[in-house]
Amino acid sequence: MSQQTTDGGPLYGKFDIPTMRRVWYGPGCLEHLPEEVERLGGQRVFIITSHTLATQTDLVDRVRSLLGNKVVGVDAASKQHVPRRAVVEAAAQAREAGADLLISLGGGSQIDCAKAVALCLAEGVKNPEQLDDYRVLFEYPDKVTVPSLKGQAPPHITVGTTLSAGDFTNFAGITDEERRVKDLYVDEQLMPKVSFLDAAITVHTPSWLWASTGMRAVDHCVEAFISQSHMPFTDALAFHALQLLFRYLPPSTRDPHDLAAKTQCQLAAWMSIFGLANVLLGLSHGIGHQLGARCNVPHGLTSCIMLPHVLEFNLPVTAERQALLAQAMGVDTRDMATEDAARAGIESLRRFIQGLGVPYRLRDVNVTREDFDGIVRDAMQDLVVATNPRPATPQDVYALLEKAY
Repeated sequence: MSQQTTDGGPLYGKFDIPTMRRVWYGPGCLEHLPEEVERLGGQRVFIITSHTLATQTDLVDRVRSLLGNKVVGVDAASKQHVPRRAVVEAAAQAREAGADLLISLGGGSQIDCAKAVALCLAEGVKNPEQLDDYRVLFEYPDKVTVPSLKGQAPPHITVGTTLSAGDFTNFAGITDEERRVKDLYVDEQLMPKVSFLDAAITVHTPSWLWASTGMRAVDHCVEAFISQSHMPFTDALAFHALQLLFRYLPPSTRDPHDLAAKTQCQLAAWMSIFGLANVLLGLSHGIGHQLGARCNVPHGLTSCIMLPHVLEFNLPVTAERQALLAQAMGVDTRDMATEDAARAGIESLRRFIQGLGVPYRLRDVNVTREDFDGIVRDAMQDLVVATNPRPATPQDVYALLEKAY
């Protein structure tokens, strides 16, 4: 986390470096999967994927053909927002199969499910309630408790089909179905060891899912750049990633076979989240967590809906940073005042979202006003709401939901 004196003095801080060992990128790179499994010592590989990918594409069969009899099981029941009962069931299958290496095949939900399964295998978790011992606890305004894993988690290789970028973090979001809250789990062992960014396997990804997860990457860039704790390293990555996403996300959404544009988007998503744990995020992510857990809205769509409104809310304290972001969004700000440039950036973002053809209002994703009270209540218990650049009250969050409706 970076700090700077108010008089413009020298920077002071720390940066924790993620410990992923290798990233393969480019069409066809999945062919290197066997050598990575071998390098990690995997003999009994368990695949975690979605029902759609398992039944409507040949991706699972491709992985099987690459790894042969090392594949000892497949869980194709992972669900959006990672309900913890599904996690425990997948972990039971992996345990029974004697898995010593996990492969997640799919988007953020499959990646987080595999991380959660790794946790369960390391700690002997066999029922959903046991997961409570490992979730991050937050007490407003700044008390955070992060439990550590004591056992050894199996290595995890990601094969991503969206732009979620969950491949590059050591945390996972798991939904408690009873509380309707998405809990955070953090440990260095949850970091995948290898990631494959093979654009050729994303041709099956629905355009709305590709576009909306790309917008999630945009959200990472924006909230990292305007964060209270932004730092030069994450600034540079976020700014360049935003430029790439604004250039390549539209064409890769229109044409799923534009592998050059898709590869650029995959690299941008990686940049957007690299080191993200070192900065404090804000309301767009915090409200999005609740929209996902309570209303089952995909996180990419929560970013499409909430981010422009959150930028407007933060404008009084982040105008200078937002004006810089406008340049990354393609706005010519040379003759603009700072606030005008920032507002032009917000309008550019709105046009960008609408041009992707994705929902941009809460009413379009089946959220009702009756949901607002629960969303607000849970959002105020979310760490990243508490760290928003501009302090937010429950009334502020409610007003943002109204504007987004």
